[in-house]
This record gives sequence, structure tokens and C-alpha cells, in this order.
Amino acid sequence: MILAYLFAQLCLWAQGKPGGLLVLGSANVDESLTGYFTKYDCSSADINPIGGVSKMDLKCFLQYCFKRFQLTALI
Repeated sequence: MILAYLFAQLCLWAQGKPGGLLVLGSANVDESLTGYFTKYDCSSADINPIGGVSKMDLKCFLQYCFKRFQLTALI
């Protein structure tokens, strides 16, 4: 996560643009409920899009998207 925040700041800085970027995390609700997180892991991001989704639900959703839309990058 330290590198993710570094690169988020360097992307705009290298282009001479002001501001900052948000860092997305990939922690899920199972990790939060079991307390499986550390200070510098994916649960310390600015935004966590799948933070309220369990691993089983996420796997089912990805399989549905793969079958329905043939998105091979998801599997």
C-alpha cells in the first residue's frame, strides 16, 4: 500500500498536474469480520469497492460476468 500511495502521487506530479489520486483497495467483508488486516495492507486504501461483499458472493459474480459477457480477464 505504501507503493500504491507513492505511485498515486507520482502519476500526477510527473505530468505537472496538481492534486492527488485515490487509492482503491481490495479487502472484502470476510477479512474485516475476522480481523484479517494489517496497517499497510489492502484494507488501508482510500476507497474499498468490494468492502461489503463476501468472497463467495464475489466469486459467483465474477463467474456470472465470465459466462454472460465472456470477460476472460476476470477468471
